[in-house]
Amino acid sequence: MKIINYISIFFLLLNLSAVNAQNASSFKIHGTYPVRTLTLEPAIGLNIWTMGDLRVSNVVQWNIKKRLSLISYSAYVYNNSMSRNFNYIRTDYDYTLNQKFGVGTSLYGRHSSHTFSLLAGIKYDAIKETLVNPEFEQVTASVHSVSPDFGLMYNLKKGIGKYFFTYRMVIPLYPYPFKSFDITSVDGNLANIAMEFGVGVRL
Repeated sequence: MKIINYISIFFLLLNLSAVNAQNASSFKIHGTYPVRTLTLEPAIGLNIWTMGDLRVSNVVQWNIKKRLSLISYSAYVYNNSMSRNFNYIRTDYDYTLNQKFGVGTSLYGRHSSHTFSLLAGIKYDAIKETLVNPEFEQVTASVHSVSPDFGLMYNLKKGIGKYFFTYRMVIPLYPYPFKSFDITSVDGNLANIAMEFGVGVRL
């Protein structure tokens, strides 16, 4: 658990430093859509391939210029939320922590913006399961791993006030093509495609 605490503290400090570094300046695109220097965008969602993984995430977007942004993406994924006990296997915990950073560019409409980003970071997976078959002795197994994480993100913001609705889709680029060019590796990518919905605030 120490590695989780260290990773969480490290990325929390990075996010806080980004917030403190910004000011409240703003400008407008096409006369109506307000673009602030900084936006915070919490959301909830799911992995559309498995439909059982629930996600809580947050995006911090720093708009350096009208068409250039720096992105911080953080997520907690509660894996296999609908099948924690199956065939005498009890899942004690199964979760994933994601932290990615990247750059993006935005297109603007009268009441919305569309941001396309390239992200890179790390992913921490943890799972612990116990065999609870009454015919056998209880056996517990746990696995913890850290792996690179790359992806593309589409982020839609809708609304012209301080608060807005947001929808985003995250498409992984790992393990295919970064780890392997074997087309069967795409299954690993599909399992982690995410859709998320939330609200955001312009600072």
